[in-house]
Amino acid sequence: MTDDELFADDIPHPADSASADQSSGAVPGPFDGDRGERGPSPFAEGLNPDQLDAVVHESGPLLVIAGAGSGKTRVLTHRIAHLIHMGVHPSKILAITFTNKAAAEMRERVGALVGPVVKTMWVSTFHSACVRILRAHGDLLGYPRQFSIYDSADSNRLTGYVIRDLGLDSKRFTPRGVHGIISLWKNELVDPEEAQRRAQNIFDRKHADVYAEYQARLLKAGAMDFDDLLTNTVKLFREHPEVLEHYRQRFEHILVDEYQDTNQAQNEMVLLLADGHRNVCVVGDTDQCLPPGTLVDGPDGSTPIEEVAIGDVVWGAGGRRHRQAGTVVHVHEGRYDGHLVELTIDGRRLRATPHHLVPARLVPQQDQWLVYLMYRADRGWRIGRTVGARPRREGKLQHGLLVRTNQEHADAAWILRVCASMAEAAYFESIFSAEYGLPTACFHDAGRALAMDDAWLRQLYRSIDTETRAKLLMEDRLLHREFPHHRPQNGARRSSINLTMFSDCRSKVGYHRVQWSSNRDDVSAALRAGGVELRSSKHKSLRYETSWKDYGQALADVKRVAEIGGLDVRRRLAHDGTTYDLVPISHVHPGMEMLVRDGDDWIAASVGTVEFVPYSGPVYDLEVDVTHTYAADGVLVHNSVYKFRGADFRNIIDFEEAFPDVTTVILDQNYRSTQTILDAANAVIDNNVERKPKSLWTDSG
Repeated sequence: MTDDELFADDIPHPADSASADQSSGAVPGPFDGDRGERGPSPFAEGLNPDQLDAVVHESGPLLVIAGAGSGKTRVLTHRIAHLIHMGVHPSKILAITFTNKAAAEMRERVGALVGPVVKTMWVSTFHSACVRILRAHGDLLGYPRQFSIYDSADSNRLTGYVIRDLGLDSKRFTPRGVHGIISLWKNELVDPEEAQRRAQNIFDRKHADVYAEYQARLLKAGAMDFDDLLTNTVKLFREHPEVLEHYRQRFEHILVDEYQDTNQAQNEMVLLLADGHRNVCVVGDTDQCLPPGTLVDGPDGSTPIEEVAIGDVVWGAGGRRHRQAGTVVHVHEGRYDGHLVELTIDGRRLRATPHHLVPARLVPQQDQWLVYLMYRADRGWRIGRTVGARPRREGKLQHGLLVRTNQEHADAAWILRVCASMAEAAYFESIFSAEYGLPTACFHDAGRALAMDDAWLRQLYRSIDTETRAKLLMEDRLLHREFPHHRPQNGARRSSINLTMFSDCRSKVGYHRVQWSSNRDDVSAALRAGGVELRSSKHKSLRYETSWKDYGQALADVKRVAEIGGLDVRRRLAHDGTTYDLVPISHVHPGMEMLVRDGDDWIAASVGTVEFVPYSGPVYDLEVDVTHTYAADGVLVHNSVYKFRGADFRNIIDFEEAFPDVTTVILDQNYRSTQTILDAANAVIDNNVERKPKSLWTDSG
C-alpha cells in the first residue's frame, strides 16, 4: 500500500520546521513569540456557554463529553482557530480523527475560519500520523525509511506462509483467524515475547510462534502492517526518548476526536505525546443510526428522515396493537463510515448502523439450526450448535438456545449463525471453532457420557484463553456482550433485572415497568443494604417492582438498582401481550420476529434476510416524545438518545487518571432539541457503569 492510498483525503505532509508558511495573513496576529493579550476571540460568536468553555480553554488537559447534536465538530474546529488566533503556530497543532474523510472535513472547516495557513497543520488519522513519524525515525527500530505498508490481504497472505512453514494445520490455524489474534495482541501492545509469556497451552504457544515469525519476516522485508504503524510508534517513543521529546516540542497542542473509540495503542500514543506540555483535548462522542432516504411514517404520510423536523408527528408504539402518535423533539445528523445492517422483513427493507436498538424476539423454529457462542463465568467461552426448537411435554415448542443454556448451566449465549440443516450448522461450528481457537466441549459432564470428565473439562477451559478469542469473534460479528440472545433470569452467578417499556397499560402509552425477583440471599442482602425496598413474592423469593410513566426515570431507576445489586439489565418492549427484547440490529437473525406497520396497527413479522453492506455518508436519528419509538421504512425502531453504544470508555477513565487536573466540559446543550426529552435523558444516556455522566439541556423550549 502506498502513502498516497493511505493518506487519501488527508493533507500534504507539512515541513518539519515550525517556520512553515506564515505569509498568508489569514490569521490575525503573529505566531509564537507574541502571545500577550489579544482581545475577544472572533471564533466565540454564536457558541453556547459550554461550547465557549471548551473553545477558549487556555492550557492543560481538556476532556469534552459530547451529547448528540451538541456541536462537538464546531467546538473542535473553533478551538483550533482560537488557538491560532492566540498565537499558536498552525504547525504546532496536531488534530487526529479516525477517517481520512473526517480529517479532510476538519481541515476544510478550519481552513474556512483561518485561511491557507491550515495547510501547515497536521490534520490526520492515527495511522497516517504514525506513518509520517516512522518515515522520519523508523530506522531507529531497524526499518528502512521507505518501508512498505501491508494491507489486510498482504498480512493474511504472510500469516498463511508462516503457518505453512511452521508445519501447522491450516484448518486449525487459519490465516485470517491467527492474524486476528495477532492484531488483537498488537492493539493491546502485547509483543511476541509477551505473547509467549502469556501462553497457557500449546495452542496459545503456536499462535505466539506464528506472531514471532510473522514479525521477523515483516522486519526482514522492510514492511509494517496497519497495526505496526501504531505499535511501532509507541515503541519508538518508549525506547527513544529524544524522539518523543522532539514531537512533544513539535506539537504544542493535541486534539483527538472520537476518543472513546481508541484502542490501547492509540491511547498510549496520545498519553505519551501529551505528557510534556499536557495541552491535550479529547472528545467523546456518540454514533447515529439511519441513512438518508429512510422513510419515517406519520399522519401526513412518509417523509425521508433527512427532511423530518422538530415538531413533526410520527407513528410509534405505546404497548397496544394500535399505532401511537409521538412528537419529534430532536433531530440529529452525523456521519458514519462502516457497515450497515440491511434486513428484509415482510417485503420491507431497513438499513441501520449495527448498534441501533430495535425490538426483536426469538421464535422457536424446528426447521432451523443455530450456531452459538456461549459463556459461563467459571469456565469461559465455547462454540456450539443446537436445533432451533425442542418440544416440551405439554406439546409447545421451546427455543433450542434456551434449552442448551439451561443444560450447560451457562450465563449467556449469542447466536452466530442461523442454518438450514444440521450439516450446515456442524460445518460453521467447526469453522468458528477452528478460526478463533474456541472449544466446542461442554461446560460440565453431569448426567452425560462424555469423553472428558469434569476434571478434564475444567482443565481444558483453564488451559485456553477463551476470553481473548471470544472478544475477537464478537468484534468480527458485530456482537455486543451486553446483549446476549438469551440469559437466565436468575443464574447461579448472575441475576438480571428487567426494564420493560409499555408493560403497564394504564394509559394510551403504557408505563414502563422495572422488575426483579429472586431467591438469592446474596443479591437480596446487597439490595437491602443499598436502600432498595423489597417485597415478598411466590416460592419464598423476594422482588422489586415499580412502574414509571417517564421512560427516563425508569431507566435511571433500573440503573440504580442494577449497580447496587450487581445485576445485568435486560431491556424489553411489551406490545399487545407479547414481550420483545431491545437489541442492537446487528444481533437480528433470519426467523426472528420484529414489528411492522400494517395500516393502523403494529403486527409481528418474520425477518427474511440479514446482510452487512459497506457505507460512508450521513446518518440521522430522531428522539420522539412520548413513545421513544418510530417507524423507519415501516419497521419499529427505538430512538437514539437511549441506545447502547459499544465503545470502550476505559480510555477516557485512563485519561482522567493520567491527568488528575483535567478540565471536563460537558456539551450539555443540544441545539436542535427541546427540553422535554432531554430532561429524561440526563440520567440514562448510557448503560455502561464506567461511562462518564452527562446531562443535556436546550434553550429551544
